[in-house]
Amino acid sequence: MEKWQNQTEKQMLEQIRSSIGKVQFPVDSYNEQIMNRIEHMEIKRGGKLYKKTLASACVAVMIGLGTVTAGFISPVWADTLSQFPVFSSIFKHMEDPGLKLAAEKGLTTSPNMSVTKDGVTLSVTEVFYDGTRLAFGFKREGVMDERVQAQITDHKTHDFDQSTKGMVGWPVVTLPSGEPVSFGSASTGDVHGQPHTLLLELNNLRNTAALGDEFKVDIQVPVAQIAEPFEFQVTVKKLTEGIINLTPDQGASRGSFHYRVKNLDITPVTMRLIITSEGEVPASPEQTGEYAPTEVFYELVDDVGNVINPGQMGYGMGKALRHPILDNIYDVFPQKPKTVTVRPYTCTFDSEFNLLLDGNGERLKTYYKELETTIVIP
Repeated sequence: MEKWQNQTEKQMLEQIRSSIGKVQFPVDSYNEQIMNRIEHMEIKRGGKLYKKTLASACVAVMIGLGTVTAGFISPVWADTLSQFPVFSSIFKHMEDPGLKLAAEKGLTTSPNMSVTKDGVTLSVTEVFYDGTRLAFGFKREGVMDERVQAQITDHKTHDFDQSTKGMVGWPVVTLPSGEPVSFGSASTGDVHGQPHTLLLELNNLRNTAALGDEFKVDIQVPVAQIAEPFEFQVTVKKLTEGIINLTPDQGASRGSFHYRVKNLDITPVTMRLIITSEGEVPASPEQTGEYAPTEVFYELVDDVGNVINPGQMGYGMGKALRHPILDNIYDVFPQKPKTVTVRPYTCTFDSEFNLLLDGNGERLKTYYKELETTIVIP
């Protein structure tokens, strides 16, 4: 099929008419309503944004008439819809390497579920789950403001600023049992460069393993100035190929400090490292007096020298902080590694809790060679 950007306006109109004519809608009048919308667009055409607006308008009519389901969408129309921005992958254009890779490899699912309330439409467009993280992409329509995420005013209660209608609060995801999905870290917010889109990502999952490779979750999304939350029931399908789950239980010691790698999970798009430790954080001679080490960080190095640090790194405002358990998410290596070396290091605080930087403005790292441990990947 010829791409939209390579077609003339007349060819585009004819293709849309032809595609709609082949769709078997549950209500006969749907075809007529969409055709009327096309004619309206044809009369008002003009300007460089016409083609994009026309395509979006046709999809908007479809969504306005109800959820587009696979049960009555022909392959021709599904292929046509896949070229429209509203149905495009959110993950594919993200800065997050893992989710971007998942979308590029076709490892995500696209429920394309939509709910409309009081003129605002919210859709779940994309889902990814690999046992370690669960991510959802959302698309919002019916609001002029391109921003989607409202300011969260209370992170404990998830209260949010409701001064602008249509702004979205923190989505809540629950399991079939009714309990919330438990996680170690989470993030939500607008997707950079993609107006009217939102990402929800739950990492270091704790209570989904027993549910198997496919299960349903309920999502409630509060929206400003709309009384009831938008509700979705989404089927989550686990990525099962290329999963490596290791429990090496190996580590190293330096002085009183000792750590062990309890779990190393590798999927095609994510790595998860769980470490337990005890004892005093090691310090170099340079980390004394007015200086002190930070907590211990762990970077991963493959057998050809690629280095990866945790995806989310924070610095506790305390010197030599100890963490009995660390559960970190990492991006994957370019290729499946033969070995993964865990390389512990600390950074350095001065007396005012400023991090010391090297000549390139990067964090000054202090490595401890004797603390390295290498895990063989089967």
